[in-house]
Amino acid sequence: MKMKNSFYSIWAKVVVCCFWMMIFSFLIVGLTIHLMNQLNVWNLLPLPLTGLHFIFVLAIITTILGVFISMFIFKHALNPITQLSRSMQQVAEGNYNVKLDADPHKGEIHDLLTNFNHMVQELNSTETLHSDFISSVSHEFKTPLATISGYATLLQDDTLSAEERNEYINIIIRTTRELSHMTGNILSLSRLENQTIITDQESFHVDEQIRQCILLRETIWSEKNLVIDPDLDSIIWKGNRELTSHIWNNLLDNAIKFTPAGGEITIRAFMDKDWLTVSFTDTGIGMTPEVKQRVFDKFYQGDTSHKKKGNGLGLALVRQIVTLYGGSVEVESAPDMGSTFTVRLPAHTISSESSSEQSALHSLP
Repeated sequence: MKMKNSFYSIWAKVVVCCFWMMIFSFLIVGLTIHLMNQLNVWNLLPLPLTGLHFIFVLAIITTILGVFISMFIFKHALNPITQLSRSMQQVAEGNYNVKLDADPHKGEIHDLLTNFNHMVQELNSTETLHSDFISSVSHEFKTPLATISGYATLLQDDTLSAEERNEYINIIIRTTRELSHMTGNILSLSRLENQTIITDQESFHVDEQIRQCILLRETIWSEKNLVIDPDLDSIIWKGNRELTSHIWNNLLDNAIKFTPAGGEITIRAFMDKDWLTVSFTDTGIGMTPEVKQRVFDKFYQGDTSHKKKGNGLGLALVRQIVTLYGGSVEVESAPDMGSTFTVRLPAHTISSESSSEQSALHSLP
């Protein structure tokens, strides 16, 4: 509807231009005739000026003046449209750095040019994200595939000891699992981006689910000598078990990855009548404001050197799931000061009619 109104506005400007062209033409012709009468120019003409001759001369003068005046007025009125057309051609050729000067005094033309600038900015962001996607996926797949290929080649050596052979096999298995995990994240994120509601919701113990996530990663955080401090209220919440576990798993993985050896990770969870709030606080390397701004983007990694294993999908997956729940995820961080990720999900209270279900849940291990 807004585009239709803009079209009518532009058309109205064209009509106004035609009107003023006619006014200027008549004024100039009238002024010319008046001057010719005052100077007796008619008597200098070689031919007698009849009514037909007068009309003919008037038509020629009006046409010439109309052409020049219309060229000037239309060029001025349609100049923004011409610029827009040229800029659109540049965008079609792949140039997303085009920006038009939107004069705020031009009404709907200003809105049109402003929307064009916004569109180009979004296209530029999408193109940047696409480039990052290709770069990240290429790197993340290339490295583990090269590892698998290299160690598989070494396994063909008949002189390997049993210990070396087992070590190489374990490396291949671990690398394959990493690839499988990354592929699973890509598929999950793609599926969730086309999903509008959370299905298969049930009541379960959130605190126990978080403890399970901690236990499953005990080998990883124990190797780094990390201290895990879970301060979890007993919480019964209704949601999708699998999707919710992705939130805790990815946030914990992120905290473990960026916390140096001997550090500490604190997990807090509590629920009031409106919100379930869970926070993960680490004593890791922290983030700059630039990294904080993009930390939830797909395939974005603040560690551009790729010294830390990851593919930039975990936090994007967390945000997508939290958004589907109608909640929020925020991060507080500063360089060398650690990070705190806080997730807030709408609280789903269990009705009094489901007291038997609540009792059964309390009896769960």
